[in-house]
Amino acid sequence: YKTMVVDIIILQFVAELFILFFGFLGNFFIVHVYFLEYRKNRALQPTEVMVTFLALFNILIHVNLVIWFVVYLFNLCIYFDKAFYKVTDVIAIFLSKSSYWFTAWLCFFYCVKIVKVNRKLFVWLKQRISRMVNTLIIGTMFFSIIISYPCIYVIEIKTNVTSITQRCKDYYITGQSIEIYSPSLSFLGSFLPLALMVMSSMGIVIFLFRHSRNMTANTTTGSASRNDAHTTVAIMLICLIVLYLACTVTVFVANIIIAMIANDILIAISFTSSLYATGSSLILIIGTVKLRQSCSKLSCLCRRCNSKNPQHE
Repeated sequence: YKTMVVDIIILQFVAELFILFFGFLGNFFIVHVYFLEYRKNRALQPTEVMVTFLALFNILIHVNLVIWFVVYLFNLCIYFDKAFYKVTDVIAIFLSKSSYWFTAWLCFFYCVKIVKVNRKLFVWLKQRISRMVNTLIIGTMFFSIIISYPCIYVIEIKTNVTSITQRCKDYYITGQSIEIYSPSLSFLGSFLPLALMVMSSMGIVIFLFRHSRNMTANTTTGSASRNDAHTTVAIMLICLIVLYLACTVTVFVANIIIAMIANDILIAISFTSSLYATGSSLILIIGTVKLRQSCSKLSCLCRRCNSKNPQHE
C-alpha cells in the first residue's frame, strides 16, 4: 500500500512538472517578446500590456505551485507549520484571481478596440483606453489582495491527529467561515471575470456577424485582412473562455466539496490552476499575430541552425 501511495505521489509530481515546463516556456516567451517590443518602441498597446502582465503572473503562479507541491505531496509541512500554507495559499489565490481578471480585461480591451459603436460611452472608452491600463492593473491587484487575504483565517494545521499525511493535507478548517468565504471568493474572483469575458466576446462576435456581409460586399485587401485578424481574435478569446470555464467549474466544485466535507482535493485545484496558466499562454501565442510571427521566426531560426550544423554519424 505504501509503495502504491509513493508511486501516485511521484506520478502527480511528474505530471505537474510536465505542465509547468510548457507553462514556463510559453509565458517566458510572451514576456520576452513584449519586453523586446517595449525596448524597441518604448511603448506597448493596451492589449499587449495586459497580455504581458497575464504571462508574468502565470510565471509566478508556476513558481508558487512548484514550492507548494513539494511541501504538500511529500508531507514537509511539519518543518514549516501553518505559516507556510498561509503564505503560499494567499499568494496562489492572489495570483490566480489577478490572472483571471487580466484575462477579462484583455477581452474587454479587444471588444473596445474592434467593435465600432457611435455611443458616447464607447467613444469615450476608445479615447481613454490607453490611460486606463495602469489603473486597471493596480486596481485588479489591490482587489485580488483584499479577497485573498481572508484565506489565512481558514487555515489551521491539526495537532490532535497522529497521521502526518492528515496534518499536512487537511489544513482547511470546516465551519461557517469557509462556507461563506469559498462561495464569495468564487463569485468575486471567478464568475465576475467570466461575466465580463462573455459579454466582451459576445460583443465582438455579434459585431463581426452583423458586419460580415458588408465586409464581403466591399472586399479590399486591407479590409479582408483586418476581418481575418478580428475573426482570429474572436476565436482566441472564445478558446480562452472555454479553458477558463473548464478550470473555474472544477475549482468551484472543489471549493464546495472543501466547504462541505473537507475532502482532500487541493491537488485538483492546483492542477487546474497550472493548466490554465499553461493553456492560456499557448492560446495567446497561437491567437496573437505578433506572438505567432515571433514563434514562427524562432522555429525557422532553429531549423536554420540545425541545417548549418548537421549531425555526423
